[in-house]
Amino acid sequence: MRRTMKTSALSLTLFVLLLASCKPLPPFHQNTMPNDSGKIAKAINRITLPPAGPANATGEPLVIFQGLNPRTAVAVAPATGKILWKQPTPNAISRYVVAGSHVVYLDKTTGLTALDVRSGKQAWTVPMRAQHTFMGLSGAPNGKIAYVTNFKPAGDPLNQVSTVTILSEDGREIWSLEANGRMGLPLMTNTVVVVPYRNQHLVLLDTSSPKELARILIPKGEVRFMKATSEGIFFGDKRGMYRLSPDIVDVVGRAPATMTTDIHNVEFRYSLDRYDPVTTDYSAYEVRSLLATWIRGKAGAALHENRFVIHMFKYFLGFSVNEKSQATLQWAVMHPYTDELIGSTANKDFVFYAKADGSLECLKVATGERVWRTEPLGMRMRGVTFDIAGMTPPSSAEVEAPAPLLDALTAIANDPDSRYPLAKRLAIDALAVVGGAGVGRLIKMLTNPESSAELREKAARDLIARPDPNGVPLYLSLLQQPFDYIKNTRPMAVEVMATVLGSLKTKEAVPTMLQLLAHPATSQKELVALTEALLAIGDKGIIRPFREFLLAYRADPAFAQDIHALQKMAEALFRLGGPAERQVLVFLTEDERTLPRLREYILRMFTESRKAPQPAKP
Repeated sequence: MRRTMKTSALSLTLFVLLLASCKPLPPFHQNTMPNDSGKIAKAINRITLPPAGPANATGEPLVIFQGLNPRTAVAVAPATGKILWKQPTPNAISRYVVAGSHVVYLDKTTGLTALDVRSGKQAWTVPMRAQHTFMGLSGAPNGKIAYVTNFKPAGDPLNQVSTVTILSEDGREIWSLEANGRMGLPLMTNTVVVVPYRNQHLVLLDTSSPKELARILIPKGEVRFMKATSEGIFFGDKRGMYRLSPDIVDVVGRAPATMTTDIHNVEFRYSLDRYDPVTTDYSAYEVRSLLATWIRGKAGAALHENRFVIHMFKYFLGFSVNEKSQATLQWAVMHPYTDELIGSTANKDFVFYAKADGSLECLKVATGERVWRTEPLGMRMRGVTFDIAGMTPPSSAEVEAPAPLLDALTAIANDPDSRYPLAKRLAIDALAVVGGAGVGRLIKMLTNPESSAELREKAARDLIARPDPNGVPLYLSLLQQPFDYIKNTRPMAVEVMATVLGSLKTKEAVPTMLQLLAHPATSQKELVALTEALLAIGDKGIIRPFREFLLAYRADPAFAQDIHALQKMAEALFRLGGPAERQVLVFLTEDERTLPRLREYILRMFTESRKAPQPAKP
């Protein structure tokens, strides 16, 4: 009997443990196994994607500006540029987010605050948790809202607790979950909220109850960017983008959809970084991004019409992408110094953007043509939120074509506005890749006093790398500019022109270069370039001028620091001259006044040629 009772108790214990082991783990639990294809497929089937049109309850395109001083929410009908309503939000410390019937933002005194999307009147407020860092909020078309906060316990700076909270359309809390580790800004749909977690995880949760539906682990990379459109949910990092699909477990093992370009200094920021607290508010990140409409492609994420636009501050650069994912620059647009851009978005064939004066403009993604704009609003803006999915710009008779690509890139590189050096470097790199600048344009870039130092250097590199025989008259014309103190003229770009003519072995350039060689105003660096070019051409007409120059300046201390020109002249006499020139070189080695480095160079030439100089006869 006792044995039977023990056996029964043991069986009961095992049964309880078995039941406990079958109990679902709570959301965000560290032991939850990711990448369960069955759960992922079921979760994706529950997702209601955003509509093809605007997400706000009116169904009409809407732009919400944030006025600068004082901070004010300004709702604008983008089709007309007319103000629909204004609402002071003096304590706003976040961007405005559209969620169904409301425009929601974080107020530093009252917490989350909702404005009626039709009138701008305040609808409700929800206080924030004390000592929690706000990481951002996301809204769904049905009005539900998700927001994330982070908390670092005192004395434990390495640990942090994140909280994701779902609110109903009227601001009531539906549920809230805490988890160890860092959450990023969530992406909200009507039925499922997608939360980036611990950099490499995507956690899909039911918006109606605190239930984890599925979890995706990205084995190679992170989840920094997310976007939702009527074509799907897209996510990724700087490597590229994936589309959330039932086979995502297999897809994330492959390379994401991405583009490459030979142009340096191009940043592929596919959207705002979901883990960066700076992106919770309007900032300069609004105007440093890749603008594209992501669609469902054959292999996952794809670009609408295989095109995208890089927005860098007041500059736009349009690219096309071929079947090998190689991006080619097609056009560039620069706005004047007085234009301050504060935000932009891609909408299929168009890029819409806003200026600090409250005006809106639109470019064609394919051509860079400006096809539409609205009038300024008479107040200064600091940020903008777009809800204009599916909008096409009203027809306009005023279509402004962009400047030719090379002209536009040159203008960007030469822009006197010193605030954006990264954009200028990109333009200079693009000029090198685009090519076709032609000798005349490169020379203009090189000799224009308004050209930046980087642009002049780039033009010099291109001229030297690709010498054009048809450009010889232009090269010579620069060298033949007279030294005239009164008229303030002198030969231009001597070093570059000499190098190019030397590589072309242009014999007709020899007389001009010899004249420059003998002129006292020619600099040491120019002497070196001229000497090397004349040596490369190899015309024997240089022997006598070189010999006379060596004899005249062999002991000149001005050449002590930079002896290269004299050394190259000695090399020319050695290679092109006859016995008389060899005798001159012997004389230079024996003359105690000869600069030591020149003497050593000549002796080394004789030694290496196994023709050591004979002692001079007494």
